Amino acid sequence: MVTRVREELTAIRSSSEYISSVGTAVLPFGYTISTNNGITKLPNPESELIEFYQKHKQTQPLYYFDNKLYFMESANNGNILVYVELSIPRLEQSLQQLLEPYKDSGASLVNDALSHVVSIQPNSFMWKNISTYFDDERDNLNPSIVPHVEHENYLITRIAVSSLGLTLYTYLNQDEITDPINQFNYWLVILTFLSLAIVVLFGFSLNWMIHKPLKRLTDLFNRVEADNLIRSSRPQQDSEFNYLYRNFDKMMDKLRQSIQENYEQKIALQYSEMKQMQSQINPHFLYNSFFNLYMICKSGDMESAALMAQKLGGYYQFITRNGKDEVTLEEEYQHALDYCEIQSIRFANRITVEIAELEGEFALRNVPRLIVQPLVENAFEHAFDNGTRRGVVRISARCTEHILHIKVEDDGQYLTDDRLQELQVWLAASDKSVEKTGLINVHRRIRLKYGEESGVVVSRSESGGMKAELWIDFKGGANQDVQNADCG
Repeated sequence: MVTRVREELTAIRSSSEYISSVGTAVLPFGYTISTNNGITKLPNPESELIEFYQKHKQTQPLYYFDNKLYFMESANNGNILVYVELSIPRLEQSLQQLLEPYKDSGASLVNDALSHVVSIQPNSFMWKNISTYFDDERDNLNPSIVPHVEHENYLITRIAVSSLGLTLYTYLNQDEITDPINQFNYWLVILTFLSLAIVVLFGFSLNWMIHKPLKRLTDLFNRVEADNLIRSSRPQQDSEFNYLYRNFDKMMDKLRQSIQENYEQKIALQYSEMKQMQSQINPHFLYNSFFNLYMICKSGDMESAALMAQKLGGYYQFITRNGKDEVTLEEEYQHALDYCEIQSIRFANRITVEIAELEGEFALRNVPRLIVQPLVENAFEHAFDNGTRRGVVRISARCTEHILHIKVEDDGQYLTDDRLQELQVWLAASDKSVEKTGLINVHRRIRLKYGEESGVVVSRSESGGMKAELWIDFKGGANQDVQNADCG
């Protein structure tokens, strides 16, 4: 029987590393059996432990005696006592592992008498005052507090083990807990600002390397769309956009060359048409002029015959002159006046010509030849033809700033709405293949030289005939040499 008890006690001792020894006392027989001392007769070293248990018997089985920790229970009306001694070093080692990461920390298992059963890294000041931190009942409900101890903040926690009558207290320097968090927050802030700086630098680099070159290229295309054929200003740094800029410049050079060639071809064509128009003498007008001169001579009016011959000579000299492509507005105006006087003789003075005088310095401005007379010729040929009714032709010219406006209107009755609309359509499509009349020819030449804002406009006059208006913008088109001139 004794051997079996010893084997059981040994088995209990070997079951856990937290058990130092196991023993039992059979008080009626006066013997104790333990794993450390074997079978001994009372009194022996266990006698004081048995006496302590009998005097301080409590509801919890855990007893702290002689700096040792025991689990003790009695049976058979207190005649048999069983005790298990716990290994305090092993418990301290476990607590040490729990608080190992923290230097300024400690832990203690405390009984109800506030005796430190197991303590590690004790801070005497901390443990002397630890009970006072939880004296208030309100604090007793709180498992942790943060007192200010010796200029430091500590986190103190309390966990009660009611079944054993023990309380586990731990304390940690709050700085050791918060320092890693503060350090993490510090690096988080630095990395955040660093990331923002990288994002900003990346944004600036995108703006400098991609957005600005693209915007510059877009602006160049917008200028080209507005007929401003300029070369690109390539960025100084080497980038992928240099290829686009080089090809843009090549495209502009080719486009400029094509426009120049097309312009020169149009100029040559218009010059050819003007020369052809100069060389073409209306046989009907020539026949009527000589017939009228013959009738005047036959009537004996030598003064009128001389005037008629003079006007005819001046008229044909002007239109057949091949030396200059431009004349002064005064000369062009006089040529139209000579034509009017010849036609007045032809129509037996039934047609009244009202010509406003040229005023100011703009009379000396150079204009293309044969731009006014075709407008006057159109009025005589289509407004009056060979009718017998009287009529009026009005010619006026004015200049404001850089705009020249010449107006020729009549009160003829032969212009139908269909004919007027047909002329307007022809003028609108003057760059296409349409009938080449003197009016259309003037319109094309003016627009080619001075741009789209210049040209001939026809409408019905207030007196019911046709009103032909010639507009010249000296700042437009290819006429760059007169851009800043004043019209006087």
